[in-house]
Amino acid sequence: ARGHRCWRNQTSYMMLLDDLPTPAFIVDKHAFQQNCKAARAAAAKNGIPRLRPHVKTHKTIEGCIIQAGIDSAGDKSLADVIGFVASTVPELSMVVKLGCEYKRKPFTDVIFGIPICKSKLLSIQSMSHELTSATHGEGCIHVIVDNSQQVTFLEEFAQQNTSDENTQRWSVFLKLDTGYHRAGITCEKAGVNLATQIINSTHLVLKGLYTHCGHSYNIQDSGVMKETTNQDHSMILGFLNTLRSHLKSSNRKFDVSSLSISVGSTPSMFSHDNALKIPNIELHPGNYVFYDRQQLWTGACSSEKSIGGFVLSRIIGHYDDEHRNAIMVDAGATALTKESTPQGSMCSVLGRPDLECYRMSQEITMIRCKSEDCVKPFPFQEFPLGSTLLLIPNHSCLAAACFDEYHVVDGGTNSVSTESEVVERWCPVKGW
Repeated sequence: ARGHRCWRNQTSYMMLLDDLPTPAFIVDKHAFQQNCKAARAAAAKNGIPRLRPHVKTHKTIEGCIIQAGIDSAGDKSLADVIGFVASTVPELSMVVKLGCEYKRKPFTDVIFGIPICKSKLLSIQSMSHELTSATHGEGCIHVIVDNSQQVTFLEEFAQQNTSDENTQRWSVFLKLDTGYHRAGITCEKAGVNLATQIINSTHLVLKGLYTHCGHSYNIQDSGVMKETTNQDHSMILGFLNTLRSHLKSSNRKFDVSSLSISVGSTPSMFSHDNALKIPNIELHPGNYVFYDRQQLWTGACSSEKSIGGFVLSRIIGHYDDEHRNAIMVDAGATALTKESTPQGSMCSVLGRPDLECYRMSQEITMIRCKSEDCVKPFPFQEFPLGSTLLLIPNHSCLAAACFDEYHVVDGGTNSVSTESEVVERWCPVKGW
């Protein structure tokens, strides 16, 4: 019955979503698990045997363990999870702690996934020592480089921390721009020169190449998506060939085929294949664990049943007049952010395609019927004051980051509703 309470494991209450204070972030554990399995299956089917998931979407220990798929390791129908990507120092620390505990991949191999800056080096060095000590030298933290100045300060830091007994060496992924035009050096002469600078460094080891298909977030057509991933792979392969020729002409021995090639994004992950036979290729999606409203639009998420992250909100206003004809809920920009999507609007109501979230302020969102003239009467009786509903964020990574804890439901194949029972609580790492 609604409102029923009992202690579970003497540490948490058993309650329904409808009992929670709002707004609250909700995780559908079953969808999370199925999404992780589907990503691994798709990668393997498309000839990409390795997955390196990003943790920035969920930022939790529990999420990492599910992404790792330890229970299904060795299943040839699923890509192997060989490592992780983290975007903040707390995320990196979280994965490193798991690496020290489990002492095995994927927890012991992690890329710090944004271009490295000098202020992060001491923290990363400390975590690297912790990881290598716990794993007897098997663990590794890789840094991202896309500028020659980064090579310089990495070398200077390494020189200052090198002793007769220990030579500091940074494992590096070179980030390439293959069309998104955000981070990454070009695949032309500048990129080849930077790769050569890393290879020639005493204190750096070029471990791999990293690209991000971020421009795929604005693609809905499957044919265009396929062209985008093909271009990504073609540019990488062209870069590898150019780098190989350059090194050969310089009489510099380096096995280019040994490099790990990390590619992808959530909207593009089902379109990447390995038709070009790129060696050591891996996918690094992140948003796929929760999906969101934008991924419903791109087609990466096939239905609302695959959505793994929601914002629970409570109805706090009825406005039955000709100017509004709408309800108000208590989740606004501080719970969902004002991230836009190609289909417009602020978010959507789970299971109600007839409604639109048309206006948002800091702490509230307005919801009305979706119609051309906005005159269709709102079904106020279906949404009593004080009742709750589930909102699908435009961008789940940003919405989840608004909360200090997630309330987890696990109804199996049953659809999530405000009557679903809370079974776990996950606490994401916070900060930068």
